[in-house]
Amino acid sequence: MLSRCLCLLSLVALSSACDTWPNSTETKVTWWQCSSGPVMVTNVNPTDKKGTYEYPIRLTEPLLIATTINDPKSTYSSPGLKQTIKVWSWNPNTCGWTSVPTFGLLNNIDACSNGVPCPIKPGNNQVVNLELDFSDTPAIINLLKNDKPYQLEYLLHDDVTKEDLCVIFQARALTHS
Repeated sequence: MLSRCLCLLSLVALSSACDTWPNSTETKVTWWQCSSGPVMVTNVNPTDKKGTYEYPIRLTEPLLIATTINDPKSTYSSPGLKQTIKVWSWNPNTCGWTSVPTFGLLNNIDACSNGVPCPIKPGNNQVVNLELDFSDTPAIINLLKNDKPYQLEYLLHDDVTKEDLCVIFQARALTHS
């Protein structure tokens, strides 16, 4: 009887375990748009500085997020375009994402001087290479474990038009060379 109970408990524990790599992040990036427009994102690809697809992503080096957008009406530029980046780590014990503190270093900064090619002009099917570079924030990178899944939110807010462009992507990330 005791062995049956232990066997049943083991099966329940195994069936309730989380994936180590949520949403297939072991082999591919998963992304979605977290703003409702007017700018619409149709594709996201992580690349190195040469434009070559990179996976897993390396957060120890500048990363380009080749983002295909449809911008129907506005031009975005400095000083109004602001950038905020949020980071979460995957917690397989709780089956959820846990916020990583960024100490305000990545909040509401000038986008055009921090990796966004400005101006962003109206147009369809244009690829905008959004740079993600943690080299000047080692305090954040040092909090991250190597070769684990992370979720990043890349938010652009334009103070002039009050419009947002937001993309969340989940990826396997290397945080140490």
